[in-house]
Amino acid sequence: MLAPAVEGFPATQQFPELAEAQTLLTALSERDAVKSATALHQRRVHLQISLANALIWAKGQQAPETSAAFARARELASRVEDASERFSAYYGLWVGHQTRGEPASMREMAELFLREATARPNCPEALVGHRISGTTCLYFGDFAGAHEHFQKTIDLYDRARHADFANRFGHDPRVAAEIFDALTLWVLGGIDGALPAADRALADAESAAHAPTMAHALNWVAFLGLFRRSPEAVATYGQALADIVSRYDLPAIWPGQAIFLQGWAKWSDGAEESSLAEMRRGLAVNREQGWFLPSLEAALAEAEASSGETAAGLRRLDDALAELERTEQRWYEAEIHRIRAEILLRRDPADTAAAEQSLQTAIAIAQSQKARSFELRAALSLAKLFRATNRDADAHAVLARAVEGFPPTQQIPRTCRGANPSRRANCLTGNDSRSPNTCRHPAKAGV
Repeated sequence: MLAPAVEGFPATQQFPELAEAQTLLTALSERDAVKSATALHQRRVHLQISLANALIWAKGQQAPETSAAFARARELASRVEDASERFSAYYGLWVGHQTRGEPASMREMAELFLREATARPNCPEALVGHRISGTTCLYFGDFAGAHEHFQKTIDLYDRARHADFANRFGHDPRVAAEIFDALTLWVLGGIDGALPAADRALADAESAAHAPTMAHALNWVAFLGLFRRSPEAVATYGQALADIVSRYDLPAIWPGQAIFLQGWAKWSDGAEESSLAEMRRGLAVNREQGWFLPSLEAALAEAEASSGETAAGLRRLDDALAELERTEQRWYEAEIHRIRAEILLRRDPADTAAAEQSLQTAIAIAQSQKARSFELRAALSLAKLFRATNRDADAHAVLARAVEGFPPTQQIPRTCRGANPSRRANCLTGNDSRSPNTCRHPAKAGV
């Protein structure tokens, strides 16, 4: 009863009750009964954390039972001196808020974790604070902030100090930071840095010998393939994810991801009818688990439109945008608007006004997020739309801005790489008379 009242009380000579309480507390702490009660409480906290972590994999991150277990763990941990158990509770509550799309609570818990961890000298949990802060930034579309936190996580990692963190915090924190940083780098325009970062994540996941960590890495490397529009990468890593999920009976969110990714890879290879069914089934599993992933909604909408279901694709995107406003999960917002424009044009090529508005929105969002790759994609689509309506000057202007300062990459065709922005814009839109047969597939140039 006395310890919580004394803890953190401002030092003062003018309140004799404080001195009396501190003296009594010191004396009581030496009694065997108090020591036994303290040890018992610490054991209870540890067991509660273990139960909550087990529920993540048995029931799912978003399950009410999981959240209740972590809330109880936080309550118990607030009465012990060992802050490490409190951080475990913070993590469990944060991941529940993230999964259920509760932005304010998610941000609050990430800030609390990082603030308390960095306030303690040489706190080993500080790198987890940066890891979840980076993921929180990514969720809200702050790619630059996410990259900074992920790099801090990687810099702080020490195998000896953090060997048990995969069990305490869901995944190995370095692997989680590396794979999310790969996605972040790609979006920021660091194309050539993204794939090596993903490779490091896979190698470190294998070294960690922790099945959920490997599933996490495989899932997001497959997502990187989806971003890059690489059916081969998505098929390879999606199958590897399905294999590890089956082998270790991981929670339902992972089978849903694997089903969707394999369906998308088949759709990209031309198997439209069967692949659409797989993608819808995978997305339904995710929905049942409480997950909202705008990138999957957008990918399925694109596939539906390409199969002639333009109305279904547009409805899906409109629903996704409404959900996005509720959850504030904005990291794929620019791409949703770009894909919506493409579907609008597919529905009625003559009605360009709505498509142009969606593309302008996509570009504005990407610019505000410093999402260079998403900006370039949207600008390229808008430039092609302008060209089709004989607005070459507008096409050049919108694309030159997107190309200017774009980090050099080996994935941009040789005819475009190294040229000044005006020349590169001409090349990407097909206006460069000196290279009439190059860049015939500009949507794949560097992105």
